[in-house]
Amino acid sequence: MTSAQLALVTGAASGIGAEVARRLTERGFQVIAVDRNEALALEAAEAAGSNAIPVACDLSNQASVAELCERISGEWSNRLEVLVCNAGIIVPSNVADLDGATVDRHIDIMLRAPMHMIRSAIPGMLARRSGHIMATVSMGGIVPMPGSSAYSAAKCGLRAFLSSLYSEVRSDGVKVSGIYPSAVDTPMLREEASSGGSALNFVGDVKSIVDVADVYEKALDRGKLEYYVPYSDSITGRLTTLKLSAIPRMLPMLEKIGERGRARFLDSPVPDTPVAGNSNRHGVSR
Repeated sequence: MTSAQLALVTGAASGIGAEVARRLTERGFQVIAVDRNEALALEAAEAAGSNAIPVACDLSNQASVAELCERISGEWSNRLEVLVCNAGIIVPSNVADLDGATVDRHIDIMLRAPMHMIRSAIPGMLARRSGHIMATVSMGGIVPMPGSSAYSAAKCGLRAFLSSLYSEVRSDGVKVSGIYPSAVDTPMLREEASSGGSALNFVGDVKSIVDVADVYEKALDRGKLEYYVPYSDSITGRLTTLKLSAIPRMLPMLEKIGERGRARFLDSPVPDTPVAGNSNRHGVSR
């Protein structure tokens, strides 16, 4: 029976989550591979390797999340060193066309579930004065994106939660890091690109899963609060938000550039992913 430190990763069956899980295994962690059903969790655990633990949890189901949180605060609390909240969803839609269930699904998966998982993990980490809370946030939580309001709201809320948590635990040996990618070539972005998602995703270069995982490793080593992919977005994003009312005037130009970028992206070959895991429509599992 292994006594290795544990690292829990949500959305571990494909994309960013699969690559981060694999790298955590290489660093000596026993990975708890979480995805929305048993088949994907098993697939994710097999790809992560080295006695990874498969856990099925639908993050949009509060009862399922509660069961996961009981294990986090109970059987895993003494060894859970890293918690990676990575799972995501986006259904491109203007606010007028959003239904209540879709709004709830965004908030449940990308804000409510991470808050409860982190709340469950923190006491054990504080008791040991060791641990690292990590999350795939998004530049979409900083820069407004028309057609992605529910997604942006969830990510913005997650950013605020992480920032507050950082202030609470930074002197107690627990690290908190948010990773802020712009567009990343994942199954989720491929689906969004072909389903009317925001052209603003494609104004700049689309980054790879490897690019994001590299930054995750940097965050693991250094433990700062925020990391951007690419780093230049930490500057342009903040400058953009200095005057939000100016954004609508900039949109026609940015969307024209983005549409050209979208066309190039859709014509590009689909990269090999760490796991063959098939995300559902609008890809939960980034």
